[in-house]
Amino acid sequence: MTTRTIIALFLAATLTTLSVTRSRVVTAQSTVPMLAGTTQLIKVTQGDQTNPHVACNIATYTEDDFAGNSIIKYFDFATNTEHTVPGNHLDRLSDTDGQRIVFTQLEAEGDHVVLYDIATQTTTDVPSSWSSAPAIGGNLVAFARGTFTTPSTFEISVYDINTGTVTQLTNDTLLDKNPSVSPDGNVVVWEKCQPNGTGCDIYSATRTGPNAFTTQLLTAAGEDRTPKTNGQITVYVSDKNGENDIYFQRVGSSTEMHLSIPGDQRDVSISGNLIAFESGSPSNYDIFVYDLSTARLYQVTNTPSDNESLTDLVADCDGNNRIVYAKAGGFGDFDVYGFTFQLNDSVADDLNDLIALVQSFNLHDGTEASLISKLQDAIGAVNASNTATACDSLTAFINASRAQLGKKLTADQVNQLVAAAAQIKTDLGCQ
Repeated sequence: MTTRTIIALFLAATLTTLSVTRSRVVTAQSTVPMLAGTTQLIKVTQGDQTNPHVACNIATYTEDDFAGNSIIKYFDFATNTEHTVPGNHLDRLSDTDGQRIVFTQLEAEGDHVVLYDIATQTTTDVPSSWSSAPAIGGNLVAFARGTFTTPSTFEISVYDINTGTVTQLTNDTLLDKNPSVSPDGNVVVWEKCQPNGTGCDIYSATRTGPNAFTTQLLTAAGEDRTPKTNGQITVYVSDKNGENDIYFQRVGSSTEMHLSIPGDQRDVSISGNLIAFESGSPSNYDIFVYDLSTARLYQVTNTPSDNESLTDLVADCDGNNRIVYAKAGGFGDFDVYGFTFQLNDSVADDLNDLIALVQSFNLHDGTEASLISKLQDAIGAVNASNTATACDSLTAFINASRAQLGKKLTADQVNQLVAAAAQIKTDLGCQ
C-alpha cells in the first residue's frame, strides 16, 4: 500500500467519522517508544546555525557569524558535503524543495526573495520588493510582502517559477505571515493575525488554475500558528484548549483532529503520512513523530538539558525519513543536526497482509467473510486514528479464529492467524 493510498484512506475515514462534529480528540498510546535512527551533526561551529529545512537529501540553514554576516548553506546527505549559496552576506530564512533553494536577502532598499538552482548554480530575484520568509513547493514560491509605510500588515503573494508571474493572495489590513507550500505547489497555508501579532488564524489557498486560487479560513478559535501542509492535510499549533497542541485537518474540509498529548507542542511539520514536532516545557523540548497511518507516536530525542527547535521533516526519500533541527551548542549559539530513520511497514499494510493470509486458506465463504470483516473494521479504525476500536477488532478476530479450531481451521492455521494479529496489537500499543 502506498503512502498516497494510506493518506487517502485516512482522509476518507476522517470525513465519515467526523461529519457531525467540528473537532475530535486523537489520543496517542500511553507508552511512547524511542525511534531508532542515525543522528548526524550537520554543522557545529562558532556562530548560529539555525532555521533548518529539508527536502530529501538537501538540508538548508542560515549561518550567522555574529559579526554582521549571515549566509545560506546547504548540506547534501547523499555526498556528506556542505555548500554555500551565493548571496550578499545578509541572507537568511531559507527553504528548499531538494533542487532549488529560496531565501531572504536583506537590502537597503527593502528585503527581497532570491531563488537558487542547485544544478545550474544560478540565482534569480523574485520580482517583488519588501518580500521575505519564502517557502517553495512545485513551481510555486510563496512569501510575505510588505511596504516601507506598512511594515505590520504583510500580505501573502506567490511567484510562479515557470511563468515568472506574481499573484497576491491576500489584501487587507491584517498581518499575513509564515507561508508554507505543499510539495506539488497546489496548496498554500499561512497565518493571518491582527497587526500586533495576536489573534492569529490559519488560512489556505488552493490552486484552481493558472494564477487562480480559492482561499479558505481553516480556524477561528484560539491562537493558531505555524501551519504546514502536504497538499492533502494541513497541520498547525493552537492553544484553543488551554495549551499549545497539534491540530490537523483535510485541505478543503472544516473538521479538525486534535492530537492530545501532555506538554506544550510547537514547530510542527508534515511530510507524507508523518507529522514531526517538539513537545515539552519552556525548559526542555524534545522531538516527536506521529504516524497518521498507524496512529503511533514516537520520541526522537531525549535531552533533558537541551532544547531542540525549528524541526523540519521529509518522508520517504529513497526509503528513508529525515528530520533536521537546531540545538544549543557549546558557544552560546545554535548548531544544526539531522536524524535519519525508517519505519517498519505500517499497521494498515500488516492488516492487509493478514487478510491475504485468511484468503489463502480457501475457507467457506461465510467463515472467510466473518474473519475478514473484523480485519477491515480494524483498518478503518487505524485510518481514523481510533486505536481502541482497532484493538477491539483484533481481539474479536483472535477469538473468532480460535473458535474455528478443529472446525474450519487447523491448529497450524489458527496459530498463524493469532500470532500475526497479536503482533499487530503489540505494534498498536494495545493494552
